[in-house]
Amino acid sequence: MKRRLAPIASLATFVGGWYLLAYSLDKNFATDDGSALIIPPPHRLFEGLNERTIERILTATGISLATAFVGLVIALLLGWGVGLVMASSNSVERAVWPWLIAIQVTPVIVLTPIIVRMFGPSFAARVFVTVLVAVFPIASNVLFGVRSIPQSLRDLFVLRRASSTQVVRELWIPAALPSFFAGLRVSAGLAVIGSIVGDFFFTRGEPGLGRLINYFFLDTRSGPMFITAIAASILGLGFFAATGALRKLFVDRWHQP
Repeated sequence: MKRRLAPIASLATFVGGWYLLAYSLDKNFATDDGSALIIPPPHRLFEGLNERTIERILTATGISLATAFVGLVIALLLGWGVGLVMASSNSVERAVWPWLIAIQVTPVIVLTPIIVRMFGPSFAARVFVTVLVAVFPIASNVLFGVRSIPQSLRDLFVLRRASSTQVVRELWIPAALPSFFAGLRVSAGLAVIGSIVGDFFFTRGEPGLGRLINYFFLDTRSGPMFITAIAASILGLGFFAATGALRKLFVDRWHQP
């Protein structure tokens, strides 16, 4: 009961604050039919939903899911490759590291219009935006994991006269897995954020969650807008939970943090 009390209290506080904000906003219910203009209270969240709206939200969720998943998989492969290459050479690390930081600190909202102009509003362009957002945590954590290998283990592989391939396969990759999964959790959330934020600039084709949120906002349909935002949150939570499950499968059995 003590373990459940804190989440229940947190949820009750959140819902109470939601009601307070909805009914304290000036002219929030100033429409002719009394529907919320800005924030609907929780019990009126599903007002304005119809079969067509639900279908659009589900379609947009599928598009954002596909974009985030493909982008995350590419970022995973690219991040492992970049991290291992940087770990193998200090010169390569000094050459590549500043560019990774530049990509990470540049807001995606700045990069997206440029990418759209270069590649057009295609699915590949959406995935490219997601990869740019998600690759840094994976590459940096793989590098950190390899750099954190104890010297005694490195010496052991030298004494065994292990080849470079053996060192990477049997030492570097297993040692970097805990750090990699820490970075993967961050990248999973960033991939969803990148797919949704980048979607604001893709004005052609079927809209993802980002464009659909903007559409409902401009159409002053606060209920469907919040439902779409909740769908985006659930998508992010799903990615986060999946990475946690993968960590338990591949790491937690033998690694204790």
